[in-house]
Amino acid sequence: MIEPQTPTPPRLRDPNLDRVKMACAQLAEHFDSVQIFVTQHDPAHDQRIESGEWGCGNFMARYGQVRSWLIHQDEITKIRARNPE
Repeated sequence: MIEPQTPTPPRLRDPNLDRVKMACAQLAEHFDSVQIFVTQHDPAHDQRIESGEWGCGNFMARYGQVRSWLIHQDEITKIRARNPE
């Protein structure tokens, strides 16, 4: 059985991804690990969003921090859904 594939968002073009890599390298001079996620609207395509990510330093630290952030954001969303202001 063939599994349906989730479409992946269009990737950042090389010059923009190079900027992300450069920012990551600069931040890595001051921090043990860095993970950057970016999105950019493509004005040539009305509904298209390009995305990119780059990281450096300890992979497990980056993975753990991103996972922790996602869990925290999920919990905040659930709390807000139960208690709308």
